[in-house]
Amino acid sequence: MRRKIGTIAIAAVIGFSGFFGSGLSEKAFANEMQQRLNEVKDQQSSNESTRTEKQNEVNQLQAEQAEIRAEVERLDKAVAETKNKISTKKVEIDTTRKEIEKLKEEIEVLKERIAKRNELLEDRARSFQQGGGAVNYLDVLLGAQSFGDFLDRVGAVATIVQADRDILQAHQKDMEDLEAKELEMREKLASLEQQLVDLEKMEVELKNQIAEKDKLLAELKKKEQATMHEIHELENEAEVLASQEKAIRAEIKAAEERAKREAEERARQEAERKRLEEQRKREHEAAVAAAKEKGEPEPEPEHISSPPPPVSSGSWTRPTTGSVTSGFGTRWGSQHYGIDVGKNGRSGNVPVVAAGSGTVFQAYYSSSYGNVVFITHYIDGQTWTTVYAHLESLGVSAGQSVSKGQFIGNMGNTGFSTGPHLHFELHKGSWNGSKSNAVNPASYINF
Repeated sequence: MRRKIGTIAIAAVIGFSGFFGSGLSEKAFANEMQQRLNEVKDQQSSNESTRTEKQNEVNQLQAEQAEIRAEVERLDKAVAETKNKISTKKVEIDTTRKEIEKLKEEIEVLKERIAKRNELLEDRARSFQQGGGAVNYLDVLLGAQSFGDFLDRVGAVATIVQADRDILQAHQKDMEDLEAKELEMREKLASLEQQLVDLEKMEVELKNQIAEKDKLLAELKKKEQATMHEIHELENEAEVLASQEKAIRAEIKAAEERAKREAEERARQEAERKRLEEQRKREHEAAVAAAKEKGEPEPEPEHISSPPPPVSSGSWTRPTTGSVTSGFGTRWGSQHYGIDVGKNGRSGNVPVVAAGSGTVFQAYYSSSYGNVVFITHYIDGQTWTTVYAHLESLGVSAGQSVSKGQFIGNMGNTGFSTGPHLHFELHKGSWNGSKSNAVNPASYINF
């Protein structure tokens, strides 16, 4: 197919966890989800347009096939009519040949009649010659016994002469009729045979046309089937895109609900912090007043711990509160493999939490890192390692499983440190001494 939906499918099915784990802010995540939704809707629009285009192609192919089928039907009828004409011509030819055979028989009869007439004329001629020609007729007339007998003899002679003349004329007519019938039959037979040749040629041409139409029809049917296959693929794609749209909309809604809950939780924590601060002030003021009445020194103000950072959605969350005092990259001529978050003059304890769910594989004191915790994480088949250094105290031990946002210690100033802060590292893979797997935490977590 022209469009590939595999990438979108992965994004819709397993990509959300990648978005959550990327450290995007809720706003950035919402923008990313909206962008994905727009991409899906664009593909849905393109899919629908292409399906319409392909359906129009199918309709056109079906219309062309209908026209060709109608043409083939017309040609089939023409072939049938031609076959009937061929059969008729063959019957006519057979009839004509039979007529010719019959004519031959009649000719034989005529020949016999002519032969007999020739024989009669020859006999009469011999009789005429033997009698001395015309004298015989004169002798016949002079031999009459009376005038009446003379007239009878004259009539008889005239009749004989006329009969001879009639025989000659009939002989001539029969010969002319014979020749005319022979010529007519030959012409008719030749015409019929030529018509038969023409009809047989027409039948071959019609069958060739049908074969061409059948070939074209098969090609159009093949195109129709291929286009229908594309339409089915587009329909499957449309179903996938619809599922993706539904999943993205559900995730956007869930993200909005999470953002709302987290905002409410932050507001609650801030209200609780203010309440505790007000309570601490009142208690301190009461203690100061009581000390003055007793003449005792004014008590030191009580340090209240800072609230832990809110747990964000996705695979990662911010490990502590406070501003970044030193970023990832080159610093003071050397590479800084993590991010420093300062205490910034805050009193009391500043909690540090696990940036993601995983297993603590080291929790000890290092001369450089101070109190440090190493946690291994497995996210979408990828191994990650997080490092939390310079902690004031350790709240977890090696081998312990922790969940995202779980307390692991307080921000401190232990080890090689110039002030209270958290040094946080993120490694894409296992931790090693050269820190070759270190990546910028800010690329994955919103600081």
